[in-house]
Amino acid sequence: MNKIANRILSFVVVLAMILSTITVTFADRAKTIKVTMPIERFTIGQGFLVEPVTVEVKERASVKDVLEKVAQEKGVVLNTPAGAAGGYYLDSISYADTGVLNIPEIILNMPDIEDNIAGYVYHYDAPSNTSTNALFEDEQKLGTGSYNEMAGWMYTLNNKSSDTGMDAQPVNDGDVVRVQFSLYGFGVDIGYESYYDNIQTPQLANKDKLIKQVAGVDAKGEYKDARAAAIHVLEKYDATQSEVDEALFNLGYVEETTTKKTEPTTAAPTTPKETTGVKLPRVTIKKLTNIRKYKVKIKINKIKKAKGYQYRYAKNRKFKNSRVKNTSKTIFTTKRLQKKVRCYVKVRAYVKVNGRKAFGRWSKVKSIKVKK
Repeated sequence: MNKIANRILSFVVVLAMILSTITVTFADRAKTIKVTMPIERFTIGQGFLVEPVTVEVKERASVKDVLEKVAQEKGVVLNTPAGAAGGYYLDSISYADTGVLNIPEIILNMPDIEDNIAGYVYHYDAPSNTSTNALFEDEQKLGTGSYNEMAGWMYTLNNKSSDTGMDAQPVNDGDVVRVQFSLYGFGVDIGYESYYDNIQTPQLANKDKLIKQVAGVDAKGEYKDARAAAIHVLEKYDATQSEVDEALFNLGYVEETTTKKTEPTTAAPTTPKETTGVKLPRVTIKKLTNIRKYKVKIKINKIKKAKGYQYRYAKNRKFKNSRVKNTSKTIFTTKRLQKKVRCYVKVRAYVKVNGRKAFGRWSKVKSIKVKK
């Protein structure tokens, strides 16, 4: 009987090991998704702690998983109390505070708050640039209670506030999660709904598309200047939507207004397709000329109704890593290229409809070899 029992036990152990191996194998093969996340200190005028970065996580990952992946990649020290009531929350981040405050005017002008909870009245003083961080002496921490009793780390998911804990909020491929330090009003200053009669939630620009675009642009590549300008716009707490949209456009984010299959673009998704009711003739590239200093001069026909023209050029027919520029002229010149490369060019006209650019069809692609 003992021999039979031992054999059964051995079989169970081996089976468990096999199932465990299978489980691990399938777990390793789990689909990954990409999520973009910055860590922001805009409410105290200290800009990004971590500039926008896109990371890969397992499918069905949570905001917590993304945050921990970003922290690991960027060397950020997160402080999360173990066994906290209500689940995981980000209490503070070490070495996250410079100690220098430059609070935006909108927040400085917010009044004091009196909150009546179960018959008890709680008074909260509005922050000022003379406020002090009670956590600063402990590893320059920035977090719960820093500078104000209503301060702490919060997040938005795809430009929407969330009352769900980071560990309970799933993310999907392409999501943008902004981890932000809220200085006042338990999130009112970063766009959360205000529960206080004397404070309105500020109308802040939607920066998600620009954040995602910045994450996908090489800081040392051809768009380095436009990226630096975009970072400046993002760090501006009260940037207007037009400022954000302009920075997005300058980073190569192209609006498409046609329902036809689009050609490959540089490095960015396109805006949702829209119907403008505007039909523009197709531009014709009349002539390409290789001029001195390895540049190409482009001459096109004039489109009567056009407000301007957008041209794109690259060293390959698929326009990978291409440059995109706008002009009001019909003769214009590329930037310096390389000797002996072939330059491919296409152009399209645009008009403005309700403040937005509406584009015509791209011209036929033409090319020229750069010799001088």
